[in-house]
Amino acid sequence: ADGYTNDYVYFYHASIQATLITFDWNFIERIQCTRGGQQTLTTSYTLPKGSEQAVRVSIRHMENDIIGLTSDDGSCGLGPFDDNDDVVFTVMTDASSTDTSNFSTSETLEPIASITKPPTVSPTIKTTSNMISMTPSLQPTDESTPSPSMTREPTSSTSPSTRYKPSSSPSTKPTMSPTVTNMPSSKPSISASPTSTPSYSPSIPNNLTPTPSMSPFVLFTYGESLYRDTSLGIQISVGLTARQIAQTGTKVSFANGGQSSISYHGMMDGAGIAPLPDGGYAYLSNSEKSSGRGGVYGLYFNKDGQITDYKALLTGTSRNCGGGMSPWNTWISCEEVGDGQCWQVEPDPNKPNHNSPKATLLGGPSGGAYETVAVDYTNTSKPVFFITEDKTYGELRRFEADGNGWDALHVGGRTTYLQFLSGNRFRWTTSLSAGKNSAASYYPNAEGIIYHNSTLYFVAKVTRTLFILDLNDMTYTSERTGSSWVGQGAFNSQPDQIIESDLDKRKFIYFTEDGGKAPGVHVRDRKGNYYTMARGVPGGRYAGDETVGIAFSPDRRKFYFGFQDAGVLMEVTRDDGQPFN
Repeated sequence: ADGYTNDYVYFYHASIQATLITFDWNFIERIQCTRGGQQTLTTSYTLPKGSEQAVRVSIRHMENDIIGLTSDDGSCGLGPFDDNDDVVFTVMTDASSTDTSNFSTSETLEPIASITKPPTVSPTIKTTSNMISMTPSLQPTDESTPSPSMTREPTSSTSPSTRYKPSSSPSTKPTMSPTVTNMPSSKPSISASPTSTPSYSPSIPNNLTPTPSMSPFVLFTYGESLYRDTSLGIQISVGLTARQIAQTGTKVSFANGGQSSISYHGMMDGAGIAPLPDGGYAYLSNSEKSSGRGGVYGLYFNKDGQITDYKALLTGTSRNCGGGMSPWNTWISCEEVGDGQCWQVEPDPNKPNHNSPKATLLGGPSGGAYETVAVDYTNTSKPVFFITEDKTYGELRRFEADGNGWDALHVGGRTTYLQFLSGNRFRWTTSLSAGKNSAASYYPNAEGIIYHNSTLYFVAKVTRTLFILDLNDMTYTSERTGSSWVGQGAFNSQPDQIIESDLDKRKFIYFTEDGGKAPGVHVRDRKGNYYTMARGVPGGRYAGDETVGIAFSPDRRKFYFGFQDAGVLMEVTRDDGQPFN
């Protein structure tokens, strides 16, 4: 080796499905060696649900030009040498359990992993050139909320290499079967045996407020445990079900048995949801095709969440990337080209501007490669719009409109630009050059943006940074996306679009991801912890793709997302039929 300073140890874990011979590795941590020779390096993590677990430890020599790379699937690393060692182990329940085939999630298992040549007496994974051994420690948690347990087929006491054989038929997702009880120790079971997935057709009332569900509520945490949906090629959080509802190049099927007159658009990207007066809603989706082949398309749903129509709402534009909903429920679609503009689109067929999309004043007279729009509607007579631009020198714009409603984006307003100052302060300046220089220095290639309660959130994709601006005291903080990780999955590639959900209570922000071996939809909570909601199977059909089109139905019982290159749009629901959050 060329010195220990380039020697690193990578830790991964996997929760094993009994029918699979391959594991989906989840990155835990990378630790740099502190000296040469024999040494002990340790890390810890909380075991996910499942009685069968695996840990991988990878020793790598990383040169300076690739030192920042990690591999979220646990494959061999880059460099002149590397070494992988794996251990598979069974997690047993405590003696008081009446069903020894179940892993009780009222307990938290925290094995400590280490790399060493001499033997140790601590509960560690001990890696040498020939073997790994592991003794997990069992530590009870103060969690009293009932949570599911994983039921697995009984296995003989064979070695791990013979225990996990391919199944003759694909395994289906776990199903939630909660038991109503006052005892907090009671847990619903998740069966790994094939089962049909219940379908939910929620009712969306005209006032668009969530109504109580008769289904029993089942508490789940994003990414706590992921299961693989083989037919869709994704991993998704236990407690959620996804289904494909549209495919690029294929006509859309309607609830009445009919089909759309045109095929579903290609290169779908940013999306929003517009509620309609009859209790239905429209899913508004950009097309990022270039050379005047882009635009906006509407997928229409009735009050029961069933598809009734699909049509083009804006055509003749180029590379419609992101956008945002206005306070009056129009969709603002932004072109990501050199002289692009932000277009206002009316989705309601009964409104006078439905067939008359129009370029707004948000992009200025020269235009730009615009991305996403957020709005502060605190002052209803002067709403403030924020617009990001996907360029190194792409200034973040602030447009104060003169009035509200459709005409507010076409008749006049004032534009200023974000400028970061020393001491984590910022201001809005009328100098376009100052805004461009600030972007290049602090937030190049800004993408998704949202506003909530005097706070502005936006991401810079190249630096993988989330910025949080306090608009009252004019200060900001920032963090690397995915830096504080919880559960399974990983967020290692570039953040793109973001939306919020219930920021007043749970403070969830949802992210799409551009690139990587397993692009996904990820969630950030109020404490800055990140989770995976769903992602492509690592190295599978969506490797290198981009997740797009995240949006919630008005009653928040349905969540939508897609994969851009594959042209697949999916609908996600909770298994207990409850609204998200």
